[in-house]
Amino acid sequence: MEIKVIKENGTEFFLAGDVTDLQVMASRAFCVDIDSNQHEGFFVRVENGDLFAYKNSCPHTGAPLNWTPDQFLTSSGRYVQCSIHGAMFKPETGECFAGPCSGKFLQVMKVVEREGQAFVEVEGL
Repeated sequence: MEIKVIKENGTEFFLAGDVTDLQVMASRAFCVDIDSNQHEGFFVRVENGDLFAYKNSCPHTGAPLNWTPDQFLTSSGRYVQCSIHGAMFKPETGECFAGPCSGKFLQVMKVVEREGQAFVEVEGL
């Protein structure tokens, strides 16, 4: 299977998925497999339509954040919430503002959106 890659400002971004139907205040998991290394993350589309991507790992326990497949957000869709201990994070910054990891951040995955396709940087993860 061919991995689709784009370059922007000297950085490689790998195809992580189609996000054309990802609504505002919604989330979706993705996995990028590069040389048998899986990089699991999730997208969050915030209220103004901007797209953010984070590694699917709680800074407190390292556990995946999602409750069920693609479910990373509170019922209101306003915050990312850890399924293990309920810590809450701001979707625009990944900052934890409530819970045992308060003041820590989710690991950002730089994302580029082109024609409904989302590409992420996985270097250093």
